[in-house]
Amino acid sequence: MTTSLTENALERRIIAILTGAETPDAGGGAVSDAPGPAYGAGWQQGDPADYDREYCVDVRQLAAFLQATQPEAAAALDLGPGAPAA
Repeated sequence: MTTSLTENALERRIIAILTGAETPDAGGGAVSDAPGPAYGAGWQQGDPADYDREYCVDVRQLAAFLQATQPEAAAALDLGPGAPAA
């Protein structure tokens, strides 16, 4: 069994543990084990394009969470396209 000690492999391993799914190898080498039933903490990997550096938040995931758990807050914040509102 081959194990890569690169930062890319570590990042992929963390994502695999949190999501329960492997991420594609971006040239970082092999990862020592594949995710199984014990993996997956319910975390969903976001799209880097949805991350707003100014506000340090994934707006799409925040909006989905608020709409599912606090619809009144989601409506008040108007987290649609072009969000966050100024």
